[in-house]
Amino acid sequence: MTEAELLQLIEQAAREGWTELDLNRKGLTSLPGEMRQLQKLTALYLRYNSLNTLPAEIGQLRNLTALDLCFNHLTILPAEIGQLPNLTTLDLSSNRLSNLPIEIGQLKNLAALYLSYNLLRTLPVEVGQLQNLTRLFLNSNHLNVLPTEIGQLQNLTKLYLRSNRLSILPVGIGQLENLTELDLSDNFLSTLPKEIGRLKNLTALNLRSNRLNTLPIEIGQLESLTEFDLHSNQLRTLPTEIGQLQKLEELYLSNNSLNDLPTEIGQLQSLVIVDLGYNQLKALPMKVGQLQNLTSLDLSGNPLELYFAGV
Repeated sequence: MTEAELLQLIEQAAREGWTELDLNRKGLTSLPGEMRQLQKLTALYLRYNSLNTLPAEIGQLRNLTALDLCFNHLTILPAEIGQLPNLTTLDLSSNRLSNLPIEIGQLKNLAALYLSYNLLRTLPVEVGQLQNLTRLFLNSNHLNVLPTEIGQLQNLTKLYLRSNRLSILPVGIGQLENLTELDLSDNFLSTLPKEIGRLKNLTALNLRSNRLNTLPIEIGQLESLTEFDLHSNQLRTLPTEIGQLQKLEELYLSNNSLNDLPTEIGQLQSLVIVDLGYNQLKALPMKVGQLQNLTSLDLSGNPLELYFAGV
């Protein structure tokens, strides 16, 4: 789309009071200041373009509720992004952002923030002001730390942090008591804070491909957990408290260094899938035979001498 064609379309949209404007895949490299004319716009779609900046006038689109900028070349956001009081969905995935303006914290109605596949190393502490946020996606960035203020996101239900550089979690993670999905796979975590046990509504916890050698006993307090992925860590043992996860259906423990299992694993009557491949197990506790709902048990790559200890 040429600049002249874009200006003509903006003029038509303003004249006719459009509430949505689809500019996906238009080959755009910039947006004109004339965008400010679109005062009735509630949804603006700009994915798959080549935008590297946004005009300050974007902040004048006060009725916007959805702004999609996925798959562009953005390296910076204007401070005026914080002037969009009605924004509920902001998609900035697959850009080149290395930081966020502190004004991001002014988006009080934001419910979904997508930032995966950028170059973020840190998050501004102001992210903790997004009190209505329910979904935060930060996969594939360069984050090595999370601000403690992330614990203020009391309405968050989904937090995705896959493929970052996190070596530690703030204890404030335990304040996210409405969280149902937490993905921390492909990071550098060697320990978990005991406060993780406060996530009573968590149903899926993905810790695949970290450096965990132990789990806190508080892991047994995750009473709603149905899926637990610990594939490719450095675990040698499991806490006996794992037997308290009565709703657990899927447990992935392959590629660790487990040499035995606690007998309490036999208490997990809801288990359907258990992956124990490529550990150091020589025997299984007899109570594994009590897992009546089990449909898949992977024991490949273990030096098993007895299937059940004591047999």
